[in-house]
Formats: sequence, structure tokens, C-alpha cells
Amino acid sequence: MMDYFEKSRVSYLLPKGKKILIGDNLPLRKGFIQLTKEQFINRVDELDPSVLWLVAENEGENCTITKFLSQTLSLKSLKISNDYLPLNDLFSSNLKAISLVNFTDRNLLERYEEFTWSSGQILSNVEFFSFFDLDGRYDLGGISPTTFPALKWIECFIDKKGKTLDTIQGFSNLTTAYLQYVRKHDVFSILQDLDIKMLKLEGFDRGFSFQTINKLSNLEVLHLNGYRENLDLGLLANLQLKEVYILNCPKLEHSEALLQIPSLESIHVINCKKPLSEEVVNGLKDRLQVVNIDFQ
Repeated sequence: MMDYFEKSRVSYLLPKGKKILIGDNLPLRKGFIQLTKEQFINRVDELDPSVLWLVAENEGENCTITKFLSQTLSLKSLKISNDYLPLNDLFSSNLKAISLVNFTDRNLLERYEEFTWSSGQILSNVEFFSFFDLDGRYDLGGISPTTFPALKWIECFIDKKGKTLDTIQGFSNLTTAYLQYVRKHDVFSILQDLDIKMLKLEGFDRGFSFQTINKLSNLEVLHLNGYRENLDLGLLANLQLKEVYILNCPKLEHSEALLQIPSLESIHVINCKKPLSEEVVNGLKDRLQVVNIDFQ
């Protein structure tokens, strides 16, 4: 059952149109056409792709293909490995979503300080950026509010000191954040000056608190995964939430508060050790459009 958050995410990542995959490091996905770089370059005008996944295939690979991306006006969503940065040519102005993946050439990773987005590489129309940095740099792939001024959606890991969150604060148009390794950071206070409407959080350390969640007064969609401490759902009662998605959170308290959220349309409670009484479940089913309850 696709939820509101995931539907919005897919609309950025997989817009209508032809979808191309270049590189053997990714398995062919249903609906995609797999090509070599040369085949793509020769057929780009014919294909008119809306989505391209481009992953480097071998060490020392040149980046000439990126100049063709700047001329591919149909391109709206791009998944690209760090190997192709920095850019010699800016992407098409129609590009809305960029997903960055890790280096495949480890030598390039070791020289990473050379691979940053300069102030001249401003992508003024990109609204979606995703980079779950498995190399542990926690630097958002070098992007900044200056280079991505229109950013509305961000997905990333959060570092221990919170430098990543300091950068995120600067994206003044941000409305959606999918944050992993939130640790004990008070993300609600840090993001309170942004118009955050959708928030997905994972990777909690002991001591993470939800006491300040009301500072996100415009929050409409909340997704939580893996919070192992007591979670008082009464803290959500005064928010104008449309969707609540709670996964692997075994200590939910005051679940009756969900019935007090008049704006709520969709509720998902998965693998949470049955914190909802029959009365609450039936009340939710009577009121909401989508009720997905599976305690397992």
C-alpha cells in the first residue's frame, strides 16, 4: 500500500516518460531500458528520456557524457554517481530531481576535496536531492543553499555533530526532509524556521526526544521508523497531520490521541507490538480514508 509520502517521492524520481539505465552496477529495473553510454549518446534525441540512472562502470572513466545531459531537455530525474562530478556542463534547466550515489572509483573518493559544487554551478530548478552517503562523509555531496536555491525535498544521513543539519537550515524553500541517523539531535527545533510539511525520521539514539515536535506547526505527514523508547502520541494531537506512518516503534503510548487529530486521513502502524486497542482501531477505521494496521 503506497503511502502519501512515497507517492510524492515517486512523482519526483520516476516521472512519466522513458527511463534509461546506464551502467552494469545496477540491476535492470522494470520499465527501464538498459544502454551503454555510447548507445545513449547515439539515441538520446530519439529516446527523449525523462529519467536517467548513470553509474560509473570502471576506474578512470571520463565524464564526457555529462555534456549530453545538459542538452537533454526532456530529463527531469537523474541518479548519478559521484565519479561524474564536478560538472563541466550544468544539467538541463528542466531537471527537478537529483539522486547522488557513492563513488565507484575509490581513488576518486580519496581525492574528494576536489569534487565540490562551485558557486558557478547553480541548479536553480532542482527541487529534490537525495544522497545517503555510505562513505560516511556527511557533507550532502557538496551541495549548498547557494547551489540548490529552489530545493524543496532533501534525503540524507545526519552526522554526530549536526553540521549536516546546519546546512539543511539554509534551504529556505524546504518542505520535506527524510533524515537517517538523526541520533539525539533536536531536529524539530533546528527545522522550525522552515515550512516543513513532510518529515521522515530513522536512526534514533537513546535520548532522542519528541517534546519539541509542535515547533513544526505546518507538519502534515510524519513517518517514524525504529524508535525504541516510549513515544507519547499525545504530542501529535495539536498538529494538523494528514498522515502518520509508524514502523518498528514498540512503545507507543496514548494511542487514543490519534482520534483527536481532525485533519488525519491516513494511518499506518506496522510491527509495533499492538499498542492500539480495538476501540481505537475501530474509531480510526470509521473516520479515515486509509487505515493500515499490522502488529505482526
